[in-house]
Amino acid sequence: MNDPVRTGRRLAPAVLVLLFLAATLGPVLTGFDRFPEKSIDHDFHHVPVVLAFAETLPAVDLADYDSATTPGMHLLLAVAVRMSGPSETLLQVCTCGFGVLLLVVVYRCAAKVATPWTAFLCTLPLASSPYVLGNSIWVMTDNLSLALIAISIGSAIFCVASRGRAVGSGIALVFSVLVRQINIWVSGVALLAFLFQWDPVRRRLPFRDPLQPGHRGPQPAVIFAIATVVAAGVIAGFVMLWGGLVPPKFQVGGDGVTHAGGLNHGVTPGVFSLLAVYASPMVVVLLPFWWHDRRVRRTMVIGLVIGLLAGVSLESVAGKEYGRNGGWLWLFAGWTPTILGRSALIVAGSVAGGATAGILFGLLVASGRARTAWLVTGFAISFLAAYTVNSSAFQRYFDPPILLAIGWCLASLESGRTTYGPIGRGQLRLAALGVFSMQAIFALLTLYAKMRWAEG
Repeated sequence: MNDPVRTGRRLAPAVLVLLFLAATLGPVLTGFDRFPEKSIDHDFHHVPVVLAFAETLPAVDLADYDSATTPGMHLLLAVAVRMSGPSETLLQVCTCGFGVLLLVVVYRCAAKVATPWTAFLCTLPLASSPYVLGNSIWVMTDNLSLALIAISIGSAIFCVASRGRAVGSGIALVFSVLVRQINIWVSGVALLAFLFQWDPVRRRLPFRDPLQPGHRGPQPAVIFAIATVVAAGVIAGFVMLWGGLVPPKFQVGGDGVTHAGGLNHGVTPGVFSLLAVYASPMVVVLLPFWWHDRRVRRTMVIGLVIGLLAGVSLESVAGKEYGRNGGWLWLFAGWTPTILGRSALIVAGSVAGGATAGILFGLLVASGRARTAWLVTGFAISFLAAYTVNSSAFQRYFDPPILLAIGWCLASLESGRTTYGPIGRGQLRLAALGVFSMQAIFALLTLYAKMRWAEG
């Protein structure tokens, strides 16, 4: 290993963490963290639940409380409060730590297929998301939840199967459903990924698995399957306790925001629309590589058709009464014409997003990353299916996973080539910088510009 790479492996993650802490822990410690519209969940749900749990430890009543999620994060923070005292700042410092954990996991996975500074740049878009930043400044479940599922997904995509990795991935899965019950969506495709590396299965796959240089037995898949059963058992236990998938307050007829009781068909076209916008710098920078490769153009057309079908067949009218509010996407969708319950903006965005997904898939396949392409697709389908079974389609649910996927896909393209030629490291880094710049502008306009110094 040459000195620049060795230095980069030490320096790149350190710079990433320091920049992130300056943008999150800095406002917390200086009091520049008051933004009522963004901190409603912090003020009225998560902090009160943590403090209530801390008062009653260890005999905590989990039958009903003011959060629609499983209580893992709240219990963890309640222990911290019990040990150190009821400090809201302490809780915010802990959630900053959850954000750091998320970025370290994402960076380490990207660094397995890319050079350190490319991995750094591919992680920056996620690090600069106003939702990731805001969810670190205030007490929220989002970053811890995504960090845990990123461990499972990252192990599946970027790591050679082993018993130790299967144990780690399985533990992360169980803890992830303790933080958010919906995270069980990760389990099916992650289990398939472990099975893909079992030698009898691997030899029959239609694509080469670059992460499988030698024989692997079934033990990793068996270990992760056991963890999946445990995670499903955790969810089943809470379902019996609550009489549903969420605490009674958040069920139909409860006195909180309803998070159960129907399907939200706007999820898939909405996610496609967000992908089209956020990945647009990548599409432009890498234009010659996908435009001059027939395979990538073909997958682009397939993706475009899928996006069109999703846009015209699934309702996407914006509005709080439909659970489609929160974020610029549904705001702008509400300003555009609606035909038969379909927002013109979302239909157009779904078409563009489907084409973008096809381009990403085709570039990965052309670069010799077919396994990654299929696993990312599988995880995307599982994610969309899980979040469709939810009455709310808030944009904050979708932005961070989309940016994580874009970053990992870009990192996986380093040293790749299409019929146009090898994809240059500089072009990949420029594409990542483009995605980062867009998110940084969003954060400045929607997060930091609207904060104010705490009164008193």
